[in-house]
Amino acid sequence: MLWATRIAKRTLLMPSIPEWTTYLAGTVLVGLIFAGRALYSRSIEKTPKHIANSFVSGCCVGFVCFLNSYDVLAYLLPSATIHYDSTFEVTYPGPSNGRTSRCEAGVRINDPKTGRSIRLCTDKAALERQLKPGMSAVRVTAQSNSLGSYISGYQFIYQ
Repeated sequence: MLWATRIAKRTLLMPSIPEWTTYLAGTVLVGLIFAGRALYSRSIEKTPKHIANSFVSGCCVGFVCFLNSYDVLAYLLPSATIHYDSTFEVTYPGPSNGRTSRCEAGVRINDPKTGRSIRLCTDKAALERQLKPGMSAVRVTAQSNSLGSYISGYQFIYQ
């Protein structure tokens, strides 16, 4: 699960992907499987409350399993390595690192293939080493396929 979350932080999906619809449909499907098992099991307790609890438990398990599945597929499926120059924006503080912390700095990169932007986490020291005065673009290395792009690296450049 943590591996999928790390991948999702560097992945841009195509706008045409029905991400949340798929997550919800998979969640309900797993919940129905759990409820069906509770209904047809040999247990003595087949009350509606027991079946509803099984459905909700199945929905929770299904949601955790399906969350970030498109991001992982975009990472794992065969893809072409592409390089492109893009605009960027440095933000202080950076993107969220969880419920209570944030990165020191962030780099917002626009992806021309997906038409979306992504905020990547960095720290001030690394940013000061890489970003020199007059640099106005970023060269991005990405693994790209029909689901989206996985940003594998970036470098600030003069344009």
